[in-house]
Amino acid sequence: MKINKMPLLLLVLLLAGCSSFKRQVELAKQRQIKFKVDMKTPKVPVGTVEAQLDGQFTGLKKVNVNVTYSPVEDALCLEFKRNTVTNYQFFDRPGRTAFLNALEKYTEDFEGKKLVNSKKTKNKYGNTDGYLIWRITRVSESSHDSVEFSFGYLFKEKSPFFTITQGEVVFEDIFATDSSKKYLTNGEFQLFFTRAQSMELAAYFDQQFLRGLTNIKPETRESNIDYEDY
Repeated sequence: MKINKMPLLLLVLLLAGCSSFKRQVELAKQRQIKFKVDMKTPKVPVGTVEAQLDGQFTGLKKVNVNVTYSPVEDALCLEFKRNTVTNYQFFDRPGRTAFLNALEKYTEDFEGKKLVNSKKTKNKYGNTDGYLIWRITRVSESSHDSVEFSFGYLFKEKSPFFTITQGEVVFEDIFATDSSKKYLTNGEFQLFFTRAQSMELAAYFDQQFLRGLTNIKPETRESNIDYEDY
């Protein structure tokens, strides 16, 4: 009797995929949260900077990033909307230092003409542990988890952009009625910054600046994406 091996192969691949996803869930449960932020603690508005998100088929798209500071947790927050989801990226003091060091190295490589057009450069300047909160609307239930932020750069339209990569996180959907859909994935993506935008953001990451903060109102400005020939 001839055995059709194709359905068996598909079953094996399906089980392997499920097994891999379950391992990701278990790792997410076991991961230690280095720090976390309570959205109910006082927040100091810092400012608004522009960045870009990759629209895949539509190229880079501008997005306003609202920056706030949580003095209780000593955490800086980048708030922005990606598609229908609002992301709140929190950086503690070591994370802010890692960002500033990464930007300094990027600037040196930019000025020294050492940048190369490769997808592997998105984490060239290291990474740091952060905290992430995200939700669909301001009144909807929020999800939160530790997350890894990586620093590097990527080329778009022959122009190198400094990038913050938000790593993939696996989270629990508390409203899911189907156990197979209880855990979902928030996939990896990048925030793209021109040199001017990254320098503007760097001012907010400075610890001395944050230490002297008062009630500063954010200002939003409109401009076109500033591509730089390289």
